[in-house]
Amino acid sequence: MKKKIVIIENNVISTNTMRKKFTACLIEEGYGVTILTTGTKEDLLTAKNNGFSVIDVKSSGLNPLHVLLYNLKLFQILSKIKPDVCLTFTVRPAIWGNLITRILRIHTITNITGIGPLFSSKNIAYKIARTLYKFVLKNTHTIFFQNNDDKELFIKNNFVHHQNIGLIPGSGIDYHYYTPIEVKKENDTLKFLFIGRLLKDKGIIEFIEAAKILIQEKINAKYLVVGTLWNQNLKHNTITQKDLDQWIDDGIIDYLGPTTDVRPIIASVDCVVLPSYREGTSNVLLEASSMEKPCITCNTTGCREIVEDQLTGLLCNVADSKDLAEKMKQMISFSEEKRAEMGKNARKKVVKEFDKQIVLDAYLKAIKDCLKNK
Repeated sequence: MKKKIVIIENNVISTNTMRKKFTACLIEEGYGVTILTTGTKEDLLTAKNNGFSVIDVKSSGLNPLHVLLYNLKLFQILSKIKPDVCLTFTVRPAIWGNLITRILRIHTITNITGIGPLFSSKNIAYKIARTLYKFVLKNTHTIFFQNNDDKELFIKNNFVHHQNIGLIPGSGIDYHYYTPIEVKKENDTLKFLFIGRLLKDKGIIEFIEAAKILIQEKINAKYLVVGTLWNQNLKHNTITQKDLDQWIDDGIIDYLGPTTDVRPIIASVDCVVLPSYREGTSNVLLEASSMEKPCITCNTTGCREIVEDQLTGLLCNVADSKDLAEKMKQMISFSEEKRAEMGKNARKKVVKEFDKQIVLDAYLKAIKDCLKNK
């Protein structure tokens, strides 16, 4: 009889992109996999067309009623499926998922995909998260961290206890899929690309402000943005449609919208820019690096592990649009050959250190360990 695995995801976009190969691998290994997540009808349909069994459990948000309904759905579905192992990704599934699996005594593997302002924010939501983390992970079988900084913070704050703790290179990179693509350059205009959810802590405001500085200085460059407006976050961190429309109308950016395949867009640009305040391990930087593109990112957790300053890209200060603008000007000043060399160095690094197979092997071992203890 097939062993059953339930994956609890924040949004099905992750299932269709960074964890597509991961989920397919579990199915190929003979596990019956069900994904509890949410998303648009189109994105949920895409997951089903990819051969995945998906149940829409909506989002918990901060509304107490929504949290209650979300947890009730998790409880009902997990009680019915009776999975042998449950996997959780991102903050909400990590907290509420572990709470429910603890009640139902389901072996759970949790991936701390990034902590954002968990320890620095005074917002009530993060205060609640800090309180809950102190006990929800007590019975979690295995906890994977994507960087050493997050691991040390969780240990220091007694969020993790006796369980197995592992360090994995983010979601890893399928470097056979994200491979360099030759694109004929139309002109000498350098293209910078921001990819990510349009959230303030992803650095979109700094990208816009840096672009404004370069435009004012009449520097020949274009600024592209790929990503979606995101309302599953705290209000002070979100970008509105009005903000986005203003940037487009002012001619600051070319907005390309969301996409499930960033490869043609990455291939068409000269440099990928991600001024994120903090990451678990940035998938955007892994994908761009694997496609031999130099990157500009912040000297911060989850980013500096991927981009080596002056070797595979450039590092700038966190939340500093002026410094970002200077680094973008520096990238423009490099010769095409220099940028190409940085891109080649970037691919070598991620192939060696961030191979997706490392992540798959770690999970398959952890799942087998869970099954042994049933």
